[in-house]
Amino acid sequence: MKKILKRLLIILSVTVLLLIGAVAVIANLFEDRIGRALTQTINNQLTAELTVQGFDITLFRSFPSLSANLKGVRLEDTAGAPLLEAETIGFRFGLLSLFKSSLEIGSVVVDKGQLRILIDKQGRGNYDILKPGEEEASSEATNIDLTSAELRQVAISYTDQSQRQQIEGVVQSALFSGAFSNTAFDLESEAQVQFEYADLDGIRYLPGKAVSYDVELAVDLQAGTYTLQRGALQVEGNAFEVDGTVENWETGTYFDLYATAENGNLAGVLALLPDSYASQLQGFSSKGRFAFDAIVKGQYNKQQQPEVRVEFSLEDGRLSSDLLEQPLKEVSLQAVFTNGKYRNAKSSIFRLDQFKGYFNRELIEMTAEVSNFEEPDIRFFLNGVLPLESAYGLLGKPAITEGSGEVEFQDVRIEGRYKDMINPSRIGRVSAEGMLEFDDAGLVIGEEALLLDRGRLQLEGNRLSIEGLRLEGAGSDITFDGTAFNLLPVLFADSLNSSRAQLEFDARLSGRSLDIDRLMGALTFSAEAEADAPATQEDLAPEEQEPQALFLGFLNGTFDADIEALNYQKIEGEDFQGKLAFRANTMNVLGEIKAFGGQISLDGEVNFEAAPVLEARMACQNLEVSTLFEQADNFGQEVLTHRHLKGQLDTKVAIYAYWDEQGDFLMDRLRVLAGIGISEGTLQGLEMLQDFSDFVHIRDLREINFVDMQNFLEIRNRRLYLPVMFIRSNALNLTISGEHSFDNEIAYYLKVNAGQVLADRFRKHDPSLKPKPARQSGFFNLYYAMLGTLDDYNITAAKQRVREDFERSEFRKREIQRALEQEFGIVELIEEPENWKDIPEFDHDTYDPQEEEYLDFEVGGR
Repeated sequence: MKKILKRLLIILSVTVLLLIGAVAVIANLFEDRIGRALTQTINNQLTAELTVQGFDITLFRSFPSLSANLKGVRLEDTAGAPLLEAETIGFRFGLLSLFKSSLEIGSVVVDKGQLRILIDKQGRGNYDILKPGEEEASSEATNIDLTSAELRQVAISYTDQSQRQQIEGVVQSALFSGAFSNTAFDLESEAQVQFEYADLDGIRYLPGKAVSYDVELAVDLQAGTYTLQRGALQVEGNAFEVDGTVENWETGTYFDLYATAENGNLAGVLALLPDSYASQLQGFSSKGRFAFDAIVKGQYNKQQQPEVRVEFSLEDGRLSSDLLEQPLKEVSLQAVFTNGKYRNAKSSIFRLDQFKGYFNRELIEMTAEVSNFEEPDIRFFLNGVLPLESAYGLLGKPAITEGSGEVEFQDVRIEGRYKDMINPSRIGRVSAEGMLEFDDAGLVIGEEALLLDRGRLQLEGNRLSIEGLRLEGAGSDITFDGTAFNLLPVLFADSLNSSRAQLEFDARLSGRSLDIDRLMGALTFSAEAEADAPATQEDLAPEEQEPQALFLGFLNGTFDADIEALNYQKIEGEDFQGKLAFRANTMNVLGEIKAFGGQISLDGEVNFEAAPVLEARMACQNLEVSTLFEQADNFGQEVLTHRHLKGQLDTKVAIYAYWDEQGDFLMDRLRVLAGIGISEGTLQGLEMLQDFSDFVHIRDLREINFVDMQNFLEIRNRRLYLPVMFIRSNALNLTISGEHSFDNEIAYYLKVNAGQVLADRFRKHDPSLKPKPARQSGFFNLYYAMLGTLDDYNITAAKQRVREDFERSEFRKREIQRALEQEFGIVELIEEPENWKDIPEFDHDTYDPQEEEYLDFEVGGR
């Protein structure tokens, strides 16, 4: 028995293989005829051109049917542009069709393609490419009698210019089955579609949403009716039951559709809302008794739209979101949307009634209504307590990672048209009232914890009163009082601030401490964190949006400031009294502050546009030089530091600084003009001065006391320029000029009273360190150039070069002086003694380049 079964299996297997092989051979023999017949049949029915790059027949993937596959298909539309492009279009037919005069095709599969449908402003579609009437069939004609059609990974682009509609998406899979050749048949269909967006009459829906359906319809092509016998729709995983009919009338399309969701979720409803509203509530979901009902009823054509009404409610529910640390509990709400009496955007109304819930057992209540979607009219009411511990995520700033305390909303009511709310010149037409009170309301922004310890905001029309609003954190403790206007236009401003909204204010800023860099760092969210925030879409055709304007760009007003202690990085000041004025993205600072052991008068302006610019003027008196150098990090160099210098500094400084669009400081463009005067000065332990020990007592060089001196300095092109100046000290008297680059390249020029130096070599060291008398006590002067870098320089006798540089630097000194006098007025100089002047402009001696130089020498640097 086993042998018989074994032989029978072998025979059956061989038979099947022979049949399959025979079919494959036959299919190969008929391949050219099938390809020609199929292409000819399709082209005979079209006015547009169908081109195919290749053709084959497969058996195994469609067994027991054969599949005739057109490869690289391109079908043109009425304008010659691509209507349909597909990697493969497969037509399936039975095996016996190979032996008939015509192929009988029952199904079609479109795989990996793109369909572009365009309807112009006159209502003409680019898909009208079927020839009228019937073409005479050839002997190799193909009979296409479809009962099923399938789409796989087909991108859809649909544009109707006459109705202002545009839809983009991908049909991941779709199946249609029915007796399509009949005028009346039952159609079964199911599909999964990934929408990119659907823009309907200028309003965006379903951005990035996944939609699927499973429906059964009774189709009557002759009567033009489509009746839903079974309909299930899923949007983002939320199921809706759909029922009703659609009818084609001569005057348009008539809808009578109903949708319900018994076990629905708020997320499903939000997914159906216009994107401009849904994006604000993205990520919210609900639990509880949720009910949803919708109706679409009436005719749709160019002149009218059907009635649309949507109602949903939630009882004993919870609202959850990634933006909430804890859900909003015991939520109840009722909401309704209708397109109104005239069934258009102007008569549309959305109303949210009786919303209430509990955050950490604190009640919050809200109502809202938006009518006339063309020019929205808004009515909003909010009352209750918002615990920041649970709700800080609602602020929409990724840099905020934690919250604490409470913000209490007391009868906040806003009523008016949206276009008035965003327009500063029309904001007076908006009714607004209510109060916000802060109770230890804290936020952690980045690494800083900020606390609004107390204070209140009172809203009365367009006036916002600020009363005792105390901010603690980030090294600061400050209190705000004052008034502000145009709060609503600023809050509702778009990304480009096209309405030119500005928060106009007059306020007082007082406090015990203000750490400028820490506080500004906390309040200025990083670009990386902001990049994670949800983008907004404002136009029918999406375009790249401009970056959000800096908050400072909305400020227009003045703070009268009185701060006990103020610091920026290592710079510390106290008793600042002055004004901070903001205008059009620009901040002006004017005031007095104690810093570096002295007094500073500030007058500066910072422009915070895309590429910030700083222009500042400082007049300083009795500053401690060592403190100044220490808190300023020795101005970025390590040669002359706070350990080397002592003395009292008076200076007037003008600063011009620039940054690029990324916030990087442009050192190449920095310019600083300074007039400085130092009294009771001491220079200690400067190593490079020891190279002069051959001429000056080494103990004199270790600590140099110098008489009052004054000069003008300039920083430009990454170089510090030192014009010619006279220095009288205990070590020696000399005149010096030069320049020092930010890369520590140096070029200094010196004139030394040689007679005085020689006389001092025969004297004992003076422990009192009294400066040398300012008179010529020798018979000649020495001239030297110090050239190279700080690590490798040479000191060379160079009388002609030194005197020429003195002359050039005297001209630079006068230019700096004139520029400073334009900023500050007259700035006096301490000039070198009369018997030391050898610049042609100041003495009557003629310069002889052949004059003999004395004591020529070279000294190698480090």
